[in-house]
Amino acid sequence: MGALNLIPYEPPKKDPSTKTGGRDGGGFAELAHQIYQDERADADSRRLLLAFAYVITMLPKPANGKEQFANIREALGRDERHRYTDPLRALIEHDRPRYVPPDERPGGYEASKRTCVGPRVRPYKERLYRAEQMSLPARVEQEKRDAEDFRNTENVCGAPGKDRVLEKLPGTGWYRWHWFCQRHRDHAARVRAQVQEQNERAPEPIPNAGGLLPCYYEADWVRLYRHYTWEGWEPPVYGVRADDWPVPGKEPVPPRARLRLVISSDEPEDA
Repeated sequence: MGALNLIPYEPPKKDPSTKTGGRDGGGFAELAHQIYQDERADADSRRLLLAFAYVITMLPKPANGKEQFANIREALGRDERHRYTDPLRALIEHDRPRYVPPDERPGGYEASKRTCVGPRVRPYKERLYRAEQMSLPARVEQEKRDAEDFRNTENVCGAPGKDRVLEKLPGTGWYRWHWFCQRHRDHAARVRAQVQEQNERAPEPIPNAGGLLPCYYEADWVRLYRHYTWEGWEPPVYGVRADDWPVPGKEPVPPRARLRLVISSDEPEDA
């Protein structure tokens, strides 16, 4: 088989008579690169941010906000798996600035993560068979598994949790749940009393989810978030832009250039 000759791609020349609305896609590649490099953006966030970038940099300038958001809906495309839902509304709701505790993230509701953290009375041993019914290598392997079990290494009960205690961190307001079984209900009451004063003094939780749209595009995001979520939504005291949120152990995000959305005084589109 002969060698494959690759011919360098030459983009077609622009036709001066073609109207582009003053937008030739300049900056889209750089903006897309920033979006893909943003570690805070998951798959849904990237889909939304890229749709906004495409409409703003590639399409002709719209006459009003309704036309612009109609173009964004078209850029998002249809998803046959969710044909009866509104993808734009769902994605903007997903970008709403908020705090998501660890147990409410994907996989956080697994029963294995809701185990009692009370102290153990005796070392944990898994009793599948009697010792005399196991061979020596099997017994040695079982003893090794028991020694490495988290209930022994962390010295916790590990039984399914029935009661929980909320603990808020004093610096960030972030919180976590401590689970206890019925046997350790007295420990749950003791821990609840210990963290009561700390919880009362804790500040509002620093958001750790959403807030990426305001990082890249300039608009009245408080009004837009309310329009696509609910009217009573209130922004966090730390602002709606994720770049402005203090993250413990990380340097602040340097300011970046943002593109302006075409938003009229009316609503972007009918609710």
